Amino acid sequence: MYYVFVCPTCQRHAQLWKPGAKTVGCQGCRAQIQTNSLRVFGPFETHAEAVEKRSAVQAELSQTSGTFNQNKSAMTTPSGKKVQMKPPKAKKPRQIIVDVLKENGTMIVADCEYYCMERGVDSEAFQKVLAKLIEAGEVYRPDKGLVALV
Repeated sequence: MYYVFVCPTCQRHAQLWKPGAKTVGCQGCRAQIQTNSLRVFGPFETHAEAVEKRSAVQAELSQTSGTFNQNKSAMTTPSGKKVQMKPPKAKKPRQIIVDVLKENGTMIVADCEYYCMERGVDSEAFQKVLAKLIEAGEVYRPDKGLVALV
């Protein structure tokens, strides 16, 4: 997964960002930027798609005298498409577990954990959140090794 962003400090350089780092550095002005405050274009599944988008954004920046309004919530590409600039918020493990159980009904705990892992919940977080959901009464165990929503 890749995102494209424009440096909020110099507003002249479009760059690629792969989620995971807490800060990124601008290649132009060398500013250190907190990634949680970036307005981004994306997400792009492949590096090639992200590079293509970065090139289009950089071309648009060059055409607009190198300035970019960070207060916009979306930007129009040269082809006329609007692109959302904020990354989607990641769902919390609790919501992911509830969604999986809503979709599948009563499940074997191991299967539920597998589906949740596919959606980004690690095993330790799954166990902790599942225990809290059972304790809160939102999820119950109808039989040994099974879980279901109340």
